[in-house]
Amino acid sequence: MKNKLIIVADDYGVREASLPILCLAKEGVVDRVAVLARFVSTEDARALSETGVALDIHLELIRLLGRGEHDGDSLILRLGNFLWHVLRGDLAPKRVEEEWKAQIEIFREKFGRLPDGMNSHEHVHFFPFFFSSFLRVAEEYTIGYIRFGSQGILGDIRVHPAKNILSVLHGLNRILWRAQLLPTSDYLVSADWIDDVRHFVRHLPDGQIEIVAHPKRPHEVKFLRALKKTGGRG
Repeated sequence: MKNKLIIVADDYGVREASLPILCLAKEGVVDRVAVLARFVSTEDARALSETGVALDIHLELIRLLGRGEHDGDSLILRLGNFLWHVLRGDLAPKRVEEEWKAQIEIFREKFGRLPDGMNSHEHVHFFPFFFSSFLRVAEEYTIGYIRFGSQGILGDIRVHPAKNILSVLHGLNRILWRAQLLPTSDYLVSADWIDDVRHFVRHLPDGQIEIVAHPKRPHEVKFLRALKKTGGRG
């Protein structure tokens, strides 16, 4: 099997992200868009639907975590806040599952249909105590694609905290995923785990590779355009 890149733009619904993502979708640069259902406006939902791009729901725990979007926060600060709420019981799996189902219903109301795929903001669904809930919700709503990567995590940056953490969590979750075998890519990589686009594309393994980008960051918009120019897509 030859490699096929699945380009996904995250965080549609965040003000700084929606316009660049919409432009990329219209240009055919991205294959899928991950939507923050609670944050996307009706107008932005309509505009995105008209592009014909695949629509994924970008599940989040912002209400349960008691915080909004703080891009300036370090990974350690975000992780500390997350673990604090886990210890307090704010993120009990049942509460998380109910919150995610509510977000899917909001998505259905705004887009007039269920999402094509499912993933999560800051990859929170990879944490093992949420992963079972994530799979149950995907199965209940017959979601056609989930973010996981059956074969593992990619990236040509050897030391990256988020990449390394997700690699460990991926290994812990693999048994649960194999029990249900919900549709996913073969590999998962985030744009900020790639140092050299051309080098990365030249050394891709066979299979489907989901590449996640955040176009609210201008350098990641440039990355996607450079990726398209390499001719590495499918």
